[in-house]
Amino acid sequence: MRIEKKNDILTFYLNEDVDDYQISLIKEECIRLIDSLHPHKVILDFSEVSFVDSTGIGFVLGRYKQCTASQCELVLRGLKPHHRVIFAMSGLFHLMKEESL
Repeated sequence: MRIEKKNDILTFYLNEDVDDYQISLIKEECIRLIDSLHPHKVILDFSEVSFVDSTGIGFVLGRYKQCTASQCELVLRGLKPHHRVIFAMSGLFHLMKEESL
């Protein structure tokens, strides 16, 4: 994962598989950075992600709850069509928006 903070926007560039193993490696750092930097907007960039499982959906939902509590906006970016289907089925688009690249 690559991280970028520009102005008041914190972007997490996720890569490879967003599954149980990857989430275990990145979750605590994401939580810490959101809590310590207090961004206005958090972007989860999926443009380099090939696979998302239910753990990945749970990770996104957890960051949504964290951002809501911190009064910042969470945006998804770079979703592939097959990811979009999974996110739509999970109802996440009712909670957050998707941004074009």
